[in-house]
Formats: sequence, C-alpha cells, structure tokens
Amino acid sequence: MTTYYEVLNQVQNLTPDEQLRLLEELASIARHRLASNVNQTPPVSQKWQGFLPKRVDALDFQRSLRREWDE
Repeated sequence: MTTYYEVLNQVQNLTPDEQLRLLEELASIARHRLASNVNQTPPVSQKWQGFLPKRVDALDFQRSLRREWDE
C-alpha cells in the first residue's frame, strides 16, 4: 500500500493545474465522508439521554458522597 509520503512526493511532481484538480477531488471526497459520518452519529443529547441527571447540585452531590464515606 502506498504511504502518505509516497503520495506527497508524487503530488509534488504534478503540474499546478493537476495539483489543483487533485485538491478539489480530495476536498469533495472529504466533504462526502464527513457528511455521511454526521448523519450516522447521534447527537450528544440523545446519546447520553437517560444516563445523565437533568440537573445536579454540586454541593448536594458532595455532601451525599461524604455521608457515604462516613457510613
């Protein structure tokens, strides 16, 4: 398999027009892959829904932990 540096070396041997064309193609590929990943990833709010409490009072939480330690 071709490595990144091998490809980079080959790109440097292209004409400026070929480099721009390649850049546009790579940008198109990257945009397409990013768009498909965004559609597959659930939003963070849905991912953690039901796991995290709606609101946690930091002081109450700290006091409850200390009560557990004292038991």
